[in-house]
Amino acid sequence: MPLNPLAVASSVIVVGGFVLVGAVLWPIFLRDIIIITNGLGRTVQPISDFPYQCRRISGPGLQACEDMWLSERTRQLFLACSDSASRKHWLPNAARFNVSGRSLNDKMIALDIDKPVNTGFEYRVLETPGFPGVNGDSGLHLVGMTGVDGQNHIDLYVVNAKPSVNITTGTYLTQKEHKEIGGNSTIELFRVNPEAEEVEFVKTFADPHILTPNNIAPTGKGSFYFTNDHGPHKAGTWHALSPIMKNGDVSYCNEGGCRKVDGGHGFPNGLSFGKDGLLYVPSSWAGDLKVYRTLPDGGVEHIDSIYIPYALDNLSLDGNGDLWIPGFPNMGDMLRAFDNPLGPTPPANVFRIHKKDDGTYQVDKVLEDSEGKVLPAATAVVHDVKTGRIFLSGIFSPFISVCEPIDSPSAETAGLGSTERDEL
Repeated sequence: MPLNPLAVASSVIVVGGFVLVGAVLWPIFLRDIIIITNGLGRTVQPISDFPYQCRRISGPGLQACEDMWLSERTRQLFLACSDSASRKHWLPNAARFNVSGRSLNDKMIALDIDKPVNTGFEYRVLETPGFPGVNGDSGLHLVGMTGVDGQNHIDLYVVNAKPSVNITTGTYLTQKEHKEIGGNSTIELFRVNPEAEEVEFVKTFADPHILTPNNIAPTGKGSFYFTNDHGPHKAGTWHALSPIMKNGDVSYCNEGGCRKVDGGHGFPNGLSFGKDGLLYVPSSWAGDLKVYRTLPDGGVEHIDSIYIPYALDNLSLDGNGDLWIPGFPNMGDMLRAFDNPLGPTPPANVFRIHKKDDGTYQVDKVLEDSEGKVLPAATAVVHDVKTGRIFLSGIFSPFISVCEPIDSPSAETAGLGSTERDEL
């Protein structure tokens, strides 16, 4: 049968149209959805492929630790912890607004990394005398955490993802009301003595620009940068579409208040300063780290990007000047586990970013656990250069993990297999 020239031409036009639309949408939406968040075609390695001996550590309060920060000076690892089962009910950053199911026992924890006990470490749950909480309940709702080492004290900045209240009655809004207007997140500053027995409440930062805060990068001069991971959208359809539309932002606060300094981010996450003084901002949607030079007025100038094709979470800086960050090999697995935190652990991995002398960046995959045997669904990773240990924690995981280089004396002393778990 002879071909119909008009039909052929129509088919070519239709196919060409699809190709053109795909070419336009691929770098904007499809790449992020198909490759970065869902990991199509990605090979995920078992933990046995890596030269570390890892173990799980659990104990009272040591769960659902979304973030952590290491004080190099005092050798204390500070963690922002909650309750694993409660995370699926209350987490404004993830549009979880069941206020009645929220944790009432979020705590900051100080873990002494040079004081091993069995296969774990000594740690203390820190009290917060003087902190008012919401309506005087002294409660925290912890997400991001970072710190600044001072000469005689440590400043801890935390994101407090607390509920909204009715300003007339003082009662918490209902789940339905929260779905319409969102939570009432603030940034809190606490001061800790070197022994970290309790924390002193210093200040609450509440500002019209602190809307969907994820994490903080203090300058050490009383000011700080932070990310609004969903930009101005606290709830609703625009909150859900925010990562795709890339309207997350980086904002800056000083004694004069807060302001947005950069936009266009797809779920910007746990930002950090590097040893070079530059500001690094990871994305949980776009699979990159944007690099900024900070300006005298608090503004920022985008100077580089580092592409890592994974959903990325909280950055941390180690004593060597390297940046460390956890990734999610498959965001779908992560979201399913969010609703079943005591079930199978989803895959996780860790990357190290090293800035070379020529100013370029080397990215190495340091750990990966395809079967979720020992690593948590990691949202934070900290590397201790003194011992070589890598600490990992997860926003809903009921444990933390520590990995030691196989050739380290402490790993040989522990004598543990990579899947062994300790109950303190």
